[in-house]
Amino acid sequence: MTTTTGAVAPEEPGQDSLHRLEHEITVLIRRTMEPVWSGGYGAHEAVDRYTYPVLAALDENGAQSLTLLTARLGVSKPTASRQVSRLSRAGLVDVRPDERDSRSVVVSLTAEGLAQRELVRAARLRPLQAVLEAWPQADRQALGTLLARFNEDLDAYREQGGR
Repeated sequence: MTTTTGAVAPEEPGQDSLHRLEHEITVLIRRTMEPVWSGGYGAHEAVDRYTYPVLAALDENGAQSLTLLTARLGVSKPTASRQVSRLSRAGLVDVRPDERDSRSVVVSLTAEGLAQRELVRAARLRPLQAVLEAWPQADRQALGTLLARFNEDLDAYREQGGR
């Protein structure tokens, strides 16, 4: 069964593909967050769509200060603190004082946290594999490259005060 993403408003002169991009990003978020990945967080009660990005950021970037983790996640410090506390109580992350700054803490993955990250990653990869199995490898790589560029530019925009 083939579905479409729905009607897209005609592009206005000078708008390039912005209307289409806005629409497709909205559809992408809606489809990945709900039907595709909503149930893929495993049985551990501390891991959900809010705390999984913490595990992913720690896995990808190693131990880091809560301040840096907050910036990487793009959330407020109280939000990051709640997520880290929840994962810490569950034994999935370790929180220790920062040796260089007594006002700060360093957050790192525990072995169990890494295992949970891998379980969730495997569950999230299954639908991606099914959706993209007919795509040539070059197209998969191009999509990954463009999404990485888009995310980097979003981060830069946010760092410059954009919302």
